[in-house]
Amino acid sequence: MSNDDKTRNTFASWRNSEVNRNFHRLGLLVAGIILTAGLLLMAKDALGLRLWDLIPADIPILARGITIGLSGIGLVSLAAYGIVRAIGWAIDKSI
Repeated sequence: MSNDDKTRNTFASWRNSEVNRNFHRLGLLVAGIILTAGLLLMAKDALGLRLWDLIPADIPILARGITIGLSGIGLVSLAAYGIVRAIGWAIDKSI
């Protein structure tokens, strides 16, 4: 193996790690945007809620709805991160 081949392999492995790192950052950005948008929509909806009209029996229903909403937002964010990472993995393998 010549010195030029070693340099080329080193550059290829550096480039692949750079691709992985960038897609990791992009995945975090996409997941963060989805999470922020979901939380803002939930906060907007909560501002329209009249708390003085609630009775004690409504509190568990409200808590269950908040839990389901937060879980859904978290799962969608996680799925978006996974999809972006899978695209990055496919690009990394094709280079």
